[in-house]
Amino acid sequence: MHIDQPMMVRIRRMLHMFPEIGYALPQSTALVRAELDAIGIPYEFERYGPSTIVATINSHIDTFTIGLRADMDALEIVELNDVPYRSRIEGQMHACGHDAHTAMILGTAKALWSVRDTLRCRVKFLFQPSEEQRPSGAQTMCEHGVMRDIDCILMCHVNCIDPTHIVSCCEGVTNATTNAFQLVVQGKSVHVAAPNAGVDALAMGIKIYMGLQMIVSREIDPFDTCVLGVCTMHAGTTNSVIAGDCTLTGSIRCLKDETLCYVRRRMDAITAAVCQEMGGSYELTFIDPPLPVAINDSTLYRMFVASAEKVVSKVTTLLPSPGGEDFAYYEQVKPGLLFGLGVKNPEKGFIHLAHTQHWDIDEDAMETGAKLFVQFVLDHMDGLP
Repeated sequence: MHIDQPMMVRIRRMLHMFPEIGYALPQSTALVRAELDAIGIPYEFERYGPSTIVATINSHIDTFTIGLRADMDALEIVELNDVPYRSRIEGQMHACGHDAHTAMILGTAKALWSVRDTLRCRVKFLFQPSEEQRPSGAQTMCEHGVMRDIDCILMCHVNCIDPTHIVSCCEGVTNATTNAFQLVVQGKSVHVAAPNAGVDALAMGIKIYMGLQMIVSREIDPFDTCVLGVCTMHAGTTNSVIAGDCTLTGSIRCLKDETLCYVRRRMDAITAAVCQEMGGSYELTFIDPPLPVAINDSTLYRMFVASAEKVVSKVTTLLPSPGGEDFAYYEQVKPGLLFGLGVKNPEKGFIHLAHTQHWDIDEDAMETGAKLFVQFVLDHMDGLP
């Protein structure tokens, strides 16, 4: 079956030039809708939340439905690549591959549309906003009922760890549960010449920071992946006054829900002890509900590997990632599967990791990604075992 690689490259580069954030995706959704119109595939726009698009092949078939998901949003990063398709929007960049994900799903849709009369299942293509921000676009779409008539769902995530065309997957956990936090420590501001009359919030913040580092290094099982990162600390306004408040922000990432709960309790206990010792107070806020753990369904894993090995020589092991993935919301409703696709090519200069200013991909890999989706649908259109 023909995969339109030039079309996917064109779409990916158009999206890359005009990256958009969160739910504010007017140009991205307009491009996706125009491509679907050109192919002829019917779709629903914003039925499942702002900036959502769900296209359907064989809407009349209700015995089995496969969902294929693409995220469309970008990141607030300044792009430093010197390429013709570099970002035209200052401070915004497709630095995680969502432009490629969207292009691959559109390429898959075009290929499957050409053989729609031979398909014995319904296929839904979910174009999702706000994977990188909260509230999650996947959560929003699920709350609006997008998974009601979908029996299983798949997604691909490109990466610059594996060489181009290398496919990776696993059964079980693929991505961590994540939770952002903000910790505000209150002291008493005084002139620096009279430190005994105040309560140094910056000193408390530093002591709390050091205490938090001990949670992962000394309290968590080394075989239980956990990341606790304090990413910002702000205190004080001048060089002659002791800080009266100090704000720390960061993120927790764990592969087990119970580990996340433990870390949150210990953060509160350590902060309370420091503030009691030094005479301050605090407010610890965990921002938004934790992103769920993403878990590949075992049956889908075996089905995917059987299909993938018709496209590539083998499927390598996908190691669980401390990074979050809101695809987990779909997996809480129906069986789901995430697979990785390598886009690293040192000869072409594609070596930089995601979420960095020089991220770029070997676009040749997109043809492999689309072929994997197509092969899975063709092999498993009659349903799950």
